[in-house]
Amino acid sequence: MKKRIFNYRPLCLIFLFLLLGTVFSFYIVGNMLATIIVSIVILLFVIVIAILKKKVKYFLIPLVAFVIGVGLYFVAIYSFESVEYEKPNTIIARIYNVSDIEDGSMRVYADSCKFDGEEVDFKIAIYIYDYTNMFQDIDIGSVISFTPYNFYKSDLFYSEVPNSYLFSKNIKYTISVLAKDITYIDTDITFAEQIKENIKENLTNGLSNENADIAYSSLFGETYVLSESQNLNFQLAGVSHLLAVSGMHIVIIVAILNKFFDLVRIKKWYRLVAMTIILFLYLYMCNFTISALRATIMAIVLLFAPLVRREYDALSSIGFAGIICLLVNPLSAFDAGFLMSFACVVGIVILFKPIKSALMSMKMPKWLAESIGMSVATNVSLIFIMAFFFENVNLISILANIILIPIFTFAFIIVFVLSFVSLVLPFITYVLYPLNYVFDFINVVANVMGGLPISNFTTISIEYYTTLIYMVIILLISRSCVADRATKVIMSLPLVALLVVCMV
Repeated sequence: MKKRIFNYRPLCLIFLFLLLGTVFSFYIVGNMLATIIVSIVILLFVIVIAILKKKVKYFLIPLVAFVIGVGLYFVAIYSFESVEYEKPNTIIARIYNVSDIEDGSMRVYADSCKFDGEEVDFKIAIYIYDYTNMFQDIDIGSVISFTPYNFYKSDLFYSEVPNSYLFSKNIKYTISVLAKDITYIDTDITFAEQIKENIKENLTNGLSNENADIAYSSLFGETYVLSESQNLNFQLAGVSHLLAVSGMHIVIIVAILNKFFDLVRIKKWYRLVAMTIILFLYLYMCNFTISALRATIMAIVLLFAPLVRREYDALSSIGFAGIICLLVNPLSAFDAGFLMSFACVVGIVILFKPIKSALMSMKMPKWLAESIGMSVATNVSLIFIMAFFFENVNLISILANIILIPIFTFAFIIVFVLSFVSLVLPFITYVLYPLNYVFDFINVVANVMGGLPISNFTTISIEYYTTLIYMVIILLISRSCVADRATKVIMSLPLVALLVVCMV
């Protein structure tokens, strides 16, 4: 019987080659020769494997996924660029997100837009200058009218790093306007926004304004409520993921719901349905962030697998979630949140257990080994992606996460439960008062860690294909590759050499 190198996972293959096809298409247009060569080499490698294994599916499945990825990319680009507008005289729009407020200016995102009275089916980003001179505050739900100062179409090729955030959110134009040229018309708040506004107000019953903002941000990912210094401290400390809805938050919520369903003894199929509905309602309130969507899909697959008597496989689940995300929005392939979310969970799946086992073999307590293992696995998987998007790598985040994640988890459980109970019993959030000390501690640690000179350092410029090679090397040296050690070395050395050449 021939030894296997990998356990065959078609969902993973489909996801990877959908991703590769999308990236290939972008760089064909952007004329990035190196990525094209790497893509072709990978396809040739798949052909060789298929010939050696004498199985057509080993080549056919990746090829079809690659072609679909190419097609999805060009369909997405065409649909986004099919209709263009000249600079309108008057724009009416409803604010649905406030991103940054600093230096007397702010960036907001708007939907329900009208250009000179004509309704459009996309969103816009608005930069408001001299915001401090406005007579009325602009917040989520504000309907405003203004004459644009500048009017730019979103450009995926704005820089060497694909500017996909605007595309992924269907934000077709970026507009500049002076505060004095804005007229406030009305307030139009959606049901989800009203719920979040009520929760935000209720949190101030038991928490200080600063801590209420942190709690609210961690619940819904609305970091705009935080001050510029708070955001910066959490970023420099490498713990900004605590303030954005991510896989960790979904895991905590699933654990809370499971405990509740155990208490009320809901049967497994009903539990799956209820969990799915609740999670997607929560996703809707969080604007369907990629990391939360990925974690939700994986959680549903985890609950569904035993009901159909199938063993849950984490890598296949990651592949399935990735396929859905790319089918919904192919341009997510260039979004930092998308890549960091998937790289992070892949790193945890393939690196956490061996790191934990190695630490426990050195007589380290289990809880500490798990905490360090999780943090190290996450940071190792994110190094090249951080370098690609931000040309910056955080050195202190491992320690910061070891300290803060257990404390934050405890606080988030209480905040999540009481926040939604407060919609019925507003006074319940007075119970949160002791958590002020917890959030104060989180703030202090983020401030101290982020302020250390060694917290961050600037890296060399990294390309997209370099990050792909790096992730393949991690996969080859991990336990997910079931080949013997010598085979792993033989397969990894050429990739390591290629990685060094690409970096040089």
